[in-house]
Amino acid sequence: MRFLSHFSMAVALATAGTLALTAMPQDAQAAQKKKEKKSEIKISKEVRPKVAEIQKAMGSDTPATAKPLVEALLAETLAPDDRYIAGQLAIQLGGTLKDTGLQEKGIIASLDSGRTGAEQLPAFNFFAGNFAYGADRWADAAKWFQAAYDLGYRQNNIEPLLAETYFKRNMHVEGLAKWDEILNNANASGTKAPESWYRLARDRALASGNMGLYSTWAARWASAYPSGDSWGDAVAASRRTSQADSVQNLEVLRFMKATGSLKTSGDYKEFAEEAQRKNLFGEVVAVLEDGQQKGIVSSTSPMIAELLTPARREMAADKQSLPSDPSGVRGSGSSSVMMNFADVWLGYKDYGKAVTFYKSGLSKPGSDMNRGYMGIGTAEAYAGNFAAAHEAFAKVSGTRAPLAKMWQTWIDQQSKPAAPAAPAAPAAAEPAS
Repeated sequence: MRFLSHFSMAVALATAGTLALTAMPQDAQAAQKKKEKKSEIKISKEVRPKVAEIQKAMGSDTPATAKPLVEALLAETLAPDDRYIAGQLAIQLGGTLKDTGLQEKGIIASLDSGRTGAEQLPAFNFFAGNFAYGADRWADAAKWFQAAYDLGYRQNNIEPLLAETYFKRNMHVEGLAKWDEILNNANASGTKAPESWYRLARDRALASGNMGLYSTWAARWASAYPSGDSWGDAVAASRRTSQADSVQNLEVLRFMKATGSLKTSGDYKEFAEEAQRKNLFGEVVAVLEDGQQKGIVSSTSPMIAELLTPARREMAADKQSLPSDPSGVRGSGSSSVMMNFADVWLGYKDYGKAVTFYKSGLSKPGSDMNRGYMGIGTAEAYAGNFAAAHEAFAKVSGTRAPLAKMWQTWIDQQSKPAAPAAPAAPAAAEPAS
């Protein structure tokens, strides 16, 4: 994370504006209007000659001679108006000399005076935070950035900089809480927070070493900006925080297929091998053909000969042997037998039959309710029956609950209009990659 560069800071300070000071000789003072607004800055008679001397030096061919005079004035115990004037002089001279240290002293003096105008306060607090950030004074940077943010300052990528001040101090929970606040505020404003912020928060959660935080923030990224990459990351995070058996792993892979997050030939191989172990020939064929269509599984891949060709050979006889209705199962049929048949029909893309068999399995004694509802939700989602799928996933609990929640989020995204994204942040304060 980069703070605003010294050059950019000088430009920004000039843009923010400082009090325009001119020499104030006695005759000019006499010409001032007698009635002054209460908000007008008034230099005390004790400080006025010092200001005039500083301005004379600043306007000379050697403006650097004004620096010790300004620093001496800043070191004095001054009234609010005088301290504000001293701060403004320091800011202006610092800009002339490209002396950021003097500029920082000027900013702080102006803020401490309590006389900085309301229109300048947000920017001045940001600049104070930026100076502290560049000097690795993270607590000070957090204080000033927060003040600027609370005053409505939203320039120069202040949001990531503010959050970063916590991570620099290894305050991961607090930093992610700050990201939560920032994202919620941005989204509530009607302009969607940029994707880079979600990715940055996800990265910081991963760097914390807390896999629970990583899983939460990976899911938030996918929820806000669904894509194969974001959902793949959310699934990967979820897998790192749970121990799934073979059936559950296949359920995860089905979700990855639906969300376009099967990205490598290894992903497709894992899916095909998991399905092959359960004799789900239709699913082996479906997933590998999908991989071929997307150009991820090549025609020369060993998967073709080892997995796809044998599965194609088995499909016709396998499909003919399947019961089309739970009543056709020999004997009473246990819950697991019914759900296994449901998995087969799911692989053959006959989602109606799959739902029927899953429901039959749920009606049997000792049924695995979570497996059944996960299967029903998956079949309904594949069929595009999103309301029914959402209802089924809502009934899933236990170790499958995180996956069910991801399914529900994905379903919600299918009909939710996208909010306008925030404009790109200025390059001067772009987060480091």
